[in-house]
Amino acid sequence: MKSRVYSILYMFALTVAFTALVGGVKSLSQDRIQRNQELKLQRIILRVLDIKVDRGTSDQDLAALFKSRIKTTSVGDRLLYLARAEKGPGLAGIAFPVGGKGFWGPIQGIAAVDPKGEKLVGLAFYKHSETPGLGGRMTEPWFQDQFKGLALRPMEKGRKIFYFKPAGASRKPEELDAITGATQSSMAIEAFLNQELDYFLKNIMGKLEGEKS
Repeated sequence: MKSRVYSILYMFALTVAFTALVGGVKSLSQDRIQRNQELKLQRIILRVLDIKVDRGTSDQDLAALFKSRIKTTSVGDRLLYLARAEKGPGLAGIAFPVGGKGFWGPIQGIAAVDPKGEKLVGLAFYKHSETPGLGGRMTEPWFQDQFKGLALRPMEKGRKIFYFKPAGASRKPEELDAITGATQSSMAIEAFLNQELDYFLKNIMGKLEGEKS
């Protein structure tokens, strides 16, 4: 009888120990995953704001750079990342999340504009469900880089900020190359990104005057 009770207690203690161990490992893993995601987002924000980050920069140095150059704030329900000028007062740029419905699922990204809101400084998409090799090419440099320098003006009278055209067929500054073979993904990006940029210009930009000095 005593042997049976001992065995039961031993198995119970062993189960508790393993459960605690698994829980500890899971907690540490989740913390690490969350930290990696934060660092990835910070790197993207710095990149679209044209703040140079060396490839070999450590996680600690990246976090320190982000803290020294970026102020996180919000206007209404919109999160903003304000880049302090490297030298002197004022802002170097403003970054903010953009996103919308893609062909297969939600698309998330970060856009950055100059302090006056007159042009795009950078754009990066980092989360999507589009088809690899087709709509998924939105993360490739050639696609994202073509937005740099895009002139911004509020949409009116049916005029959009930018339009996608078949690759190689663009003629005007506001006409950009769509992703070949991914018409639906390109149309989805054109629709939600125009709306996001227009909302920023009409509802956010004018409320940042106090943050620019």
